[in-house]
Amino acid sequence: MKKLLLFSLVAGMGLSCKKNDSCSTNAGSVAGPYRITAYAYKSSSSATEVDYYNVIFSDPCDRDDIYTFNSNGTYHITDAGTVCSPPNTDDGTWALSGNTMTIDGEPGTIQSFDCHTLVVVIADTQVAGDQLKITLVKQ
Repeated sequence: MKKLLLFSLVAGMGLSCKKNDSCSTNAGSVAGPYRITAYAYKSSSSATEVDYYNVIFSDPCDRDDIYTFNSNGTYHITDAGTVCSPPNTDDGTWALSGNTMTIDGEPGTIQSFDCHTLVVVIADTQVAGDQLKITLVKQ
Protein backbone atom coordinates (compact mmCIF):
# COMPACT_ATOMS: atom_id res chain seq x y z
CA MET A 1 0.00 0.00 0.00
CA LYS A 2 2.79 2.42 0.94
CA LYS A 3 4.53 1.70 -2.37
CA LEU A 4 1.32 2.45 -4.29
CA LEU A 5 1.05 5.75 -2.46
CA LEU A 6 4.69 6.47 -3.11
CA PHE A 7 4.31 5.61 -6.75
CA SER A 8 1.55 8.12 -7.09
CA LEU A 9 3.60 10.72 -5.36
CA VAL A 10 6.61 10.21 -7.55
CA ALA A 11 4.59 10.24 -10.72
CA GLY A 12 3.42 13.73 -10.00
CA MET A 13 6.80 15.09 -9.12
CA GLY A 14 8.22 14.90 -12.60
CA LEU A 15 7.97 18.61 -13.22
CA SER A 16 10.19 21.54 -12.36
CA CYS A 17 9.56 25.16 -11.47
CA LYS A 18 10.52 28.20 -13.51
CA LYS A 19 10.36 31.84 -12.50
CA ASN A 20 7.06 32.23 -14.36
CA ASP A 21 5.52 29.51 -12.15
CA SER A 22 5.30 27.03 -15.01
CA CYS A 23 6.87 23.65 -14.49
CA SER A 24 8.57 21.28 -16.87
CA THR A 25 9.49 17.63 -16.47
CA ASN A 26 12.77 17.43 -14.59
CA ALA A 27 13.70 14.91 -11.91
CA GLY A 28 15.95 17.45 -10.20
CA SER A 29 13.15 19.96 -9.71
CA VAL A 30 10.61 17.34 -8.66
CA ALA A 31 13.00 15.93 -6.10
CA GLY A 32 12.24 16.80 -2.51
CA PRO A 33 9.98 15.93 0.43
CA TYR A 34 6.19 15.61 0.00
CA ARG A 35 3.16 14.78 2.11
CA ILE A 36 -0.01 13.16 0.73
CA THR A 37 -2.99 15.48 1.24
CA ALA A 38 -5.70 13.81 -0.90
CA TYR A 39 -6.48 10.30 -2.09
CA ALA A 40 -9.47 9.82 -4.41
CA TYR A 41 -10.83 6.88 -6.40
CA LYS A 42 -13.14 6.44 -9.41
CA SER A 43 -14.41 2.97 -10.32
CA SER A 44 -15.02 4.00 -13.95
CA SER A 45 -14.62 7.02 -16.20
CA SER A 46 -18.28 7.99 -15.62
CA ALA A 47 -18.30 7.30 -11.87
CA THR A 48 -18.24 10.02 -9.24
CA GLU A 49 -14.87 10.48 -7.59
CA VAL A 50 -14.87 9.21 -4.00
CA ASP A 51 -12.61 10.66 -1.29
CA TYR A 52 -10.69 7.81 0.36
CA TYR A 53 -8.17 9.90 2.29
CA ASN A 54 -9.83 9.28 5.68
CA VAL A 55 -10.19 5.57 4.87
CA ILE A 56 -6.61 4.93 3.71
CA PHE A 57 -5.12 7.33 6.25
CA SER A 58 -7.47 6.60 9.14
CA ASP A 59 -4.61 6.43 11.64
CA PRO A 60 -3.10 9.87 12.46
CA CYS A 61 0.38 8.32 12.35
CA ASP A 62 -0.07 7.75 8.58
CA ARG A 63 -1.15 11.32 7.76
CA ASP A 64 2.18 13.01 8.47
CA ASP A 65 4.53 10.63 6.64
CA ILE A 66 7.09 12.29 4.37
CA TYR A 67 7.80 10.89 0.90
CA THR A 68 11.23 12.08 -0.24
CA PHE A 69 12.14 11.70 -3.89
CA ASN A 70 15.87 12.00 -4.39
CA SER A 71 17.32 13.36 -7.65
CA ASN A 72 19.37 10.15 -8.02
CA GLY A 73 16.20 8.09 -8.65
CA THR A 74 15.72 6.73 -5.14
CA TYR A 75 12.98 7.52 -2.63
CA HIS A 76 12.53 7.17 1.11
CA ILE A 77 9.34 7.18 3.19
CA THR A 78 9.84 8.62 6.67
CA ASP A 79 7.35 7.97 9.44
CA ALA A 80 7.43 11.58 10.62
CA GLY A 81 5.55 13.32 13.43
CA THR A 82 3.31 10.77 15.13
CA VAL A 83 5.16 7.47 14.62
CA CYS A 84 3.22 4.29 13.90
CA SER A 85 4.03 1.03 15.66
CA PRO A 86 5.85 -0.46 13.87
CA PRO A 87 7.14 2.61 11.99
CA ASN A 88 6.10 3.04 8.34
CA THR A 89 9.39 3.46 6.48
CA ASP A 90 10.36 2.25 3.04
CA ASP A 91 12.92 2.78 0.28
CA GLY A 92 12.80 2.21 -3.46
CA THR A 93 13.37 3.63 -6.89
CA TRP A 94 11.55 6.08 -9.13
CA ALA A 95 11.98 7.41 -12.67
CA LEU A 96 10.45 10.10 -14.81
CA SER A 97 9.79 10.02 -18.55
CA GLY A 98 7.65 12.84 -19.91
CA ASN A 99 4.55 12.92 -17.73
CA THR A 100 4.94 9.28 -16.65
CA MET A 101 6.32 8.65 -13.20
CA THR A 102 7.35 5.08 -12.44
CA ILE A 103 7.82 3.97 -8.84
CA ASP A 104 9.26 0.54 -8.18
CA GLY A 105 8.29 -0.44 -11.74
CA GLU A 106 4.66 0.78 -11.51
CA PRO A 107 3.72 3.67 -13.88
CA GLY A 108 1.45 6.61 -13.12
CA THR A 109 0.51 9.77 -15.03
CA ILE A 110 1.22 13.25 -13.73
CA GLN A 111 -2.09 15.07 -14.04
CA SER A 112 -0.73 18.40 -12.79
CA PHE A 113 2.25 19.95 -11.06
CA ASP A 114 2.64 23.63 -10.16
CA CYS A 115 6.04 23.24 -8.48
CA HIS A 116 4.31 22.82 -5.12
CA THR A 117 1.32 20.50 -5.56
CA LEU A 118 1.72 17.25 -7.47
CA VAL A 119 -1.29 15.24 -8.67
CA VAL A 120 -0.65 11.71 -9.94
CA VAL A 121 -3.24 9.39 -11.47
CA ILE A 122 -2.82 5.63 -11.52
CA ALA A 123 -5.06 3.70 -13.89
CA ASP A 124 -5.96 0.10 -13.15
CA THR A 125 -5.02 -2.08 -16.10
CA GLN A 126 -7.64 -4.67 -15.09
CA VAL A 127 -10.73 -2.41 -15.00
CA ALA A 128 -11.35 0.12 -17.79
CA GLY A 129 -11.72 3.65 -16.44
CA ASP A 130 -10.75 2.70 -12.88
CA GLN A 131 -8.33 5.28 -11.44
CA LEU A 132 -6.68 6.43 -8.24
CA LYS A 133 -5.74 10.12 -7.89
CA ILE A 134 -3.12 11.07 -5.29
CA THR A 135 -2.32 14.66 -4.38
CA LEU A 136 1.04 15.48 -2.78
CA VAL A 137 2.24 18.79 -1.41
CA LYS A 138 5.92 19.70 -1.28
CA GLN A 139 7.11 20.34 2.26
